[in-house]
Amino acid sequence: MIAQQQRRYACWRCPIGCGGHMKEGMGDYKYEAGAHKPEYETLGMFGADCLNSNLASIIKLNDICNRYGVDTISAGATMAFTIECYENEVITKADTDGIEMTWGNHNSIVAMMEKMVKREGFGDVLADGAKVAAGRIGGDAFKYAMHVNGQELPAHDPKFGYHWAITYRMDATPARHTQGPGLPVPGMNLPEHDEKAFSGRGEAHKLGSDFCHVVSCTGTCIFGFWALPDVSAFINFMNAVSGWDFTREEIFKNGERIANIRQAFNIREGINPLEYKIPGRVYGHPPPKEGPLKGITVDEDTLYSEYLAAMDWDIRTTKPTKKKLMELELEDVAKALWP
Repeated sequence: MIAQQQRRYACWRCPIGCGGHMKEGMGDYKYEAGAHKPEYETLGMFGADCLNSNLASIIKLNDICNRYGVDTISAGATMAFTIECYENEVITKADTDGIEMTWGNHNSIVAMMEKMVKREGFGDVLADGAKVAAGRIGGDAFKYAMHVNGQELPAHDPKFGYHWAITYRMDATPARHTQGPGLPVPGMNLPEHDEKAFSGRGEAHKLGSDFCHVVSCTGTCIFGFWALPDVSAFINFMNAVSGWDFTREEIFKNGERIANIRQAFNIREGINPLEYKIPGRVYGHPPPKEGPLKGITVDEDTLYSEYLAAMDWDIRTTKPTKKKLMELELEDVAKALWP
């Protein structure tokens, strides 16, 4: 009985408890001890993004990335970029070491992933991500590289969730699904806005993002935070572990400090997010001709101008104003940006 349980535990990653490989028809993939089931973002990027419906291969791809310390979002997006280049004849089998990089070809995706993590052959071209790979390949490759300033996009479409359109460009670390306001927790008291409208969400986005900065800086799980019955539970937790006496307003102010310091660092380094060149399809330029997001083009001008106004950052340079930095008691930062 114990031996049987141990065998099944050793193979928990396999949905049918088959002893380290999947049944015939799903692909004969074997996993070393310690392999894990993929989470939703990995499933989205190596699955739907690559039109790959073979679960066993996604488990294998997740394991490869884990063992080599590779991010599954960036890797999955880079693999989809490779497939799109191949399908549009920007690259051929002669370039890809004989691997047929077609949509849904799970064997080829796994084979190329092995090459990528080891920097072998064409894998070395891909190993630094889609932006760098597009530059190495040349031609029309840049058209298929879905990234913001070098960071591959995750599995969240800003044409559906408009707040991602702000986060993907305007956050100091762009194109990340772990930034931005996320899901509102009861008690955050964010200003009401129409989720289907582009206008009227700037202040809510600012406040939600500020609070999430604090959550991230404490090392708290974002999912755990979203599951709280009320935001006061998080504040009570902060006070219990710190011995301080944070109020809700102080939590928001700390988050605003974090946001401004992060932005000030980028400004000092000459980075203006409004200058990022983002692939047109990300924001619907042109709008999709079919599907659930048919006809949608993100109103970037409205989203950015209202957000920058809420943040009190310059609408052209995105530089935090001296007044705002002084209000946040960031005199040293103000001195650096406004000598």
